[in-house]
Amino acid sequence: MRATPPSLHSRRKFVNDGDFNRRIKEKLLILGTVCKVSANKYKIYADGEFYFIPARGVLKLRGKDIKVGDVVSFSNDVIENVEERSSFFPRTNVANVGMINIVIAPLPEPDFLLVDKMIAEAYAGGAKPVITINKADLSSGLADYVKDNYSLAVSAVFCVSAETGEGIKELVSFMRGSFVAFAGQSAVGKTSLINRIFGTDKTVNSLSEKTLRGRHTTTSREIHFSDGLEVIDTPGFSSVELCGVKSNELDKLYPEFEQFVGKCYYVGCSHTAEPDCLIKEAVSSGTISYDRYQRYLTIYKELKENEKRKY
Repeated sequence: MRATPPSLHSRRKFVNDGDFNRRIKEKLLILGTVCKVSANKYKIYADGEFYFIPARGVLKLRGKDIKVGDVVSFSNDVIENVEERSSFFPRTNVANVGMINIVIAPLPEPDFLLVDKMIAEAYAGGAKPVITINKADLSSGLADYVKDNYSLAVSAVFCVSAETGEGIKELVSFMRGSFVAFAGQSAVGKTSLINRIFGTDKTVNSLSEKTLRGRHTTTSREIHFSDGLEVIDTPGFSSVELCGVKSNELDKLYPEFEQFVGKCYYVGCSHTAEPDCLIKEAVSSGTISYDRYQRYLTIYKELKENEKRKY
């Protein structure tokens, strides 16, 4: 469960024993959320105010690398400690995320292998994945495909338009109360959605006329706060390797597999080449998406190959 939202953080004193607490005993500290990292200083939001301060050098010596989303204890002039994280996602490089909003669009053409990897990464890290189709007015076929193939895989599917505002109200209502990271390919409209939701004017991405692929414009990470919303835009990317996921754990990151996992004829069934596999039977009957299953096989093979190279 994510740490208390920064708007609810209050000042407190540390009175427990230990080297850290003895050193700062009786010092009034504030709990806040790191919303931007800039060089060696951190922009922190707490109690309705922003602070721009450094961290004590000893934190790095202790291996505490401060990330956007971290909840920290600080005085008026320095960060003293980093609170325990509820989650961390290496690809987005953001801590304590409770929801990953995977944004896709008709153009650039969606990479559903990437989408499936992001969904698995979200579940592995303890976050709730959702899919938002931006520029939905440009293609009804994409929305139909996503709903048919991902309704069992994610918590919700939204069809929106950052340009017209279509579907934005419903998306905002669903996100309110969670710390949400927008993730996905470049030029799908993540920043445009941020601008529409928060009334900002951040530079947006564009498509290359030659390749129809996005150009990177979002290079930093910053949390946006407004009326119960906490949203961060992350740089677009075109590939992702599942970090920390083992091949024999992959099936547990597919919600549509859940009712079948552990019930196949062979103990430890990988659902790839074994006979009498309930998941393969579910794919044949249409209960499980054929396309999702084919990409599962691809990801499983990648994980197995990585494990062979490692050992």
